[in-house]
Amino acid sequence: MKTRSFSLLLAVLLMGGLAACDEESSILAPDNTQQTEVELMVDEDITEAILTDAEAALDAVLGAPAASADQYGGMLFADPDPTLVEEARELLRQAREKFQEARRAWIGGDTELAAQLAMEGRLLVAEALVLVYGEEAYSELLERVDAVISWLQEQVDQDVSDLLARIEELRAEAEALRPTDLIAGTERLILAMHIAHRERTLHRRQEMAQHARLSLFMATSAVQLAGGIAGDDATDEQIHALRHAAHLLEDAARAFNAGRLRLSFVLSREVVNLSLVVVMLEPGIEGQRLEAMIELSNRAIAAAEEALAGSDPTEFAARLLEHAKNLQARALEIADIYPRRAIHVLWHSSVTAYGVIRLVN
Repeated sequence: MKTRSFSLLLAVLLMGGLAACDEESSILAPDNTQQTEVELMVDEDITEAILTDAEAALDAVLGAPAASADQYGGMLFADPDPTLVEEARELLRQAREKFQEARRAWIGGDTELAAQLAMEGRLLVAEALVLVYGEEAYSELLERVDAVISWLQEQVDQDVSDLLARIEELRAEAEALRPTDLIAGTERLILAMHIAHRERTLHRRQEMAQHARLSLFMATSAVQLAGGIAGDDATDEQIHALRHAAHLLEDAARAFNAGRLRLSFVLSREVVNLSLVVVMLEPGIEGQRLEAMIELSNRAIAAAEEALAGSDPTEFAARLLEHAKNLQARALEIADIYPRRAIHVLWHSSVTAYGVIRLVN
């Protein structure tokens, strides 16, 4: 995925997809607001995304992804204790069975049983993650839920407001449970992520193909950018998150190639969120994250402008750079009042600008 020919081909394929992901996109405003929480809990693509995400986290413990580490910035290796991974995999196998049982119950009309079985499945996923990663599993998911909240807070649609309220409620439940029951708290965060995927199940196939293709491209840019920021002196936490993102990226690519577009889209979005976690874990920026993200977006946009100046830019590359600048401007407008939201938007600006560099190089 590093050759110029591939990048140019992808640019052609993505033409028209960028506008669908702009601020006015309906991607966060589903047409059908009657979807119930239980329907989401048993959706095959969403439950598979939850399981694939967890499996990628376990794969990250055992080693780097099959692709070259250099593709992701050169820092994907560590030596965590892998002795609990197989036990965790067995828990995920049981979780997959629970989700399948839940879907059968829902199809059979037993909504209450479907909800109970789906919760049991999520608890098994949470147990598997906590078994291997402990508190780190919870902390990473919390960062990702916060990223989703920041993303949704940018919207004004009433349906999105309802969705946001439910996710914030689950986050509060998770924080209350965390001190006494880490697994139960983690399960609440998993459900929050689960519900956040609601709008991703409601697109026609043609629309989803555009979204999935663009999201996969941006996920690749996000992992490469995060890997470069982490560098050769990355912390263990950064290494785990980066390897997790790299495995998840491969799963997203496989899902796309297999025609599972919704699954690919969901996984790609999580790759971008995970990559932001890597950046937020960078030592030395804890007290000045906003300033660090502003500087990062400035550097990325300047580098993208330089890259375009030395080439014959495609229409798509030029539009992509303009989109990065618009995102940065929007983030700067809200930075003083909503710094967390601004950080999330600035990350997307940086990833978008970095995508321009990938296209022309």
